[in-house]
Amino acid sequence: MISGNDFKNLIQIVPGQGTVTLADLAARIANLLVLVAGILAFLYLVYAGILFITAGNNPDQAKKAQQAFVNVIIGVVVISISYLIVRFAGSFAVTIFK
Repeated sequence: MISGNDFKNLIQIVPGQGTVTLADLAARIANLLVLVAGILAFLYLVYAGILFITAGNNPDQAKKAQQAFVNVIIGVVVISISYLIVRFAGSFAVTIFK
């Protein structure tokens, strides 16, 4: 179960609890951006579903809905890959500059 503290700790940087490294800051920003992008992708998926359901016998609207589904899938793949790249670059930078 997700609690309210999970979202607070996503981007919260509390002073006095040690130093905040650049990798920590980048990870928290990446987590926030992935969260926002995931929510937007979900909303766009719901929109595409509504378009598809209401298409009826209109092939243009059905094609528009199918293209929206493809766009959501491509977007989620791009978001996932970019998140992995940022996390890998952050951990790589930590090992280099340590």
